[in-house]
Amino acid sequence: MPTPSGELVRQPKQERSRQSFDRAVEAAMSLMVERRSGAITIAEVAARSGVSTGSIYARVASKEDLIRVAHARLMNRLALETDRALGIQAAPDEDLQVVVGRSVSALAELLRRHSEELAPFMRLAHSDPVIASGGKIAHEGMVSAFSKALLAAGPAITRPDPDAAVAWSCAVVYSVLARELGLGSDPEAAADLPWDELLAALTEMVAAYLHPA
Repeated sequence: MPTPSGELVRQPKQERSRQSFDRAVEAAMSLMVERRSGAITIAEVAARSGVSTGSIYARVASKEDLIRVAHARLMNRLALETDRALGIQAAPDEDLQVVVGRSVSALAELLRRHSEELAPFMRLAHSDPVIASGGKIAHEGMVSAFSKALLAAGPAITRPDPDAAVAWSCAVVYSVLARELGLGSDPEAAADLPWDELLAALTEMVAAYLHPA
């Protein structure tokens, strides 16, 4: 589900102004990625984007709102990519391990592709309720899409409560991937395992859990 950001921005009257603000948002994001935090200033954003501080403040009230706009745009992109990546439906009688492997790989690559952008926002979410709310919505959408992809395996899931089993699987897979990618309060927490080995282990674990011998 897209995250609203329009209320944070004073809408421009000219296309040129919109493009200038887009450059400012991109500059803010690049600075945050470099520093893995929100420790940036409007002056730095202006210098990198070539947009004056006055023009930036004409569109947003504060540095915090500029960061929130950058976050909302990232969440919107993530929601669209999540739908594409996890929207592939299982074929009838498709092997459970294949369905799980495809879903785990799709979620993993989605998080890895955006890990550098996500990291600073995940830390900011602890102190910024706007970012926390937007992140929660995006996370719920990702979990829902992942769950739907697994549940498409149908009768191959033999746990008594497939919905609960899939929910647990989602929580475990996401937690392991987030730790491996350093997405959390401690960026040094990543286990640094070989990526393919990690995905294979997660696939085997989830498939065995959903269809116990």
